[in-house]
Amino acid sequence: MKTLTRFLLIAATLLPLVAKAETYRVDVIVFVDKSAPGEQGRRPALPDMRRAIELSDSAGLSKANITLLPAEQTSLASEWQKLSNSKRYQPVSRLSWIQKDPPENNAPVLHVRVGEPNGDIAPIDGTLGLSAGHYLHLDVDMLYTQATGDGTRMSYRLRENRKMMRDELHHLDSPKLGILARITKSGG
Repeated sequence: MKTLTRFLLIAATLLPLVAKAETYRVDVIVFVDKSAPGEQGRRPALPDMRRAIELSDSAGLSKANITLLPAEQTSLASEWQKLSNSKRYQPVSRLSWIQKDPPENNAPVLHVRVGEPNGDIAPIDGTLGLSAGHYLHLDVDMLYTQATGDGTRMSYRLRENRKMMRDELHHLDSPKLGILARITKSGG
């Protein structure tokens, strides 16, 4: 009986160390490839928004343990500048956030919209989210939609759930839309 009591006491002492939540910082730049070859786009169809949190929803962000950072606080300032100076790429949005203890499954995603919507879809519209199981994953489902010469709209989709190595700059892209992302461990 003494052995069991001692084991339970030791387990109770060590449990908070095992269950310690991890906090991550995510920095993302969304950009358009202006000179990408004209791959045929698709009719616009908005990504799944059921788990999406609007960037203006402070209660939803708080519940998801997400704190948005001002765009000026991005850790990707030099990358933004390089894209801005490029003739081929046009940076269109930057987003940085701190997320405590991202879940492994059904992680919340942030609804990112850039530009004035035409109907129900903005020129760049979709979701970004961080999940953490054995590895960190960035889940991206975004559309770049543009008008065609005949008055219709065509979309180019960037859909990827990428395993992310911490502290490394990652590049995700589709024929017209790209993302630079870095995830770092945060002090909390």
